[in-house]
Amino acid sequence: MPQLEIEYSAKLPIADELSKLAVDLHYVVAREADADLGSFKTRITPLENVVIADGSDRHAMVHLDIRLLSGRSERAKFATGEAALAALRDRLEWLVGDYAVQFTVEVHDLDRANYHKHVTGVAQVPG
Repeated sequence: MPQLEIEYSAKLPIADELSKLAVDLHYVVAREADADLGSFKTRITPLENVVIADGSDRHAMVHLDIRLLSGRSERAKFATGEAALAALRDRLEWLVGDYAVQFTVEVHDLDRANYHKHVTGVAQVPG
């Protein structure tokens, strides 16, 4: 369960920080949403074809989509989104140079009745 997806304008000089950002986000979301750290999965996708505002090359975006099993309060989802946005900015904003970057976060429910999972292996996640 939590499923995170980071989509970003590929032209941004942030690729080297994204794995560290993912781990930061796992801890932040686990804390805010009371989720098990060992069940996090994050996909990171650079986007080559993004058009923002007037189409200027100086516009860019970083979007985080967070999916949590349903049942959390609106307050918990809001707090999760706010904390995740702060983590995005802390980890990446200093790297973007003179790009006008839109940092956005969206928190969604995964329907518990329709989410299925199977885990193999013996990998252990440190406490």
